[in-house]
Amino acid sequence: MRRKPAHPEDLDVLISYLDIDATSLPSPCIGICRVDPRTTYCSGCMRTIDEITVWGAIDDDGRRQIWRDIIVRRTALRGPAAR
Repeated sequence: MRRKPAHPEDLDVLISYLDIDATSLPSPCIGICRVDPRTTYCSGCMRTIDEITVWGAIDDDGRRQIWRDIIVRRTALRGPAAR
């Protein structure tokens, strides 16, 4: 079965279900893997290349911080009207 293509809104859905205090945090990857040269963030998950690279090796606290950063970035890029 083919997987439905991911959309940027999929990250919003993932964030809405995210329990930042959980001991096991899901990867923010939604299958759109393109770095935006303007922001230097992945267009899909809003991580930097460095954050993507270390995800598999960092502890839960490091993953929590990356998720917090993603949420801040996502809000900032949408502007005040989207908050």
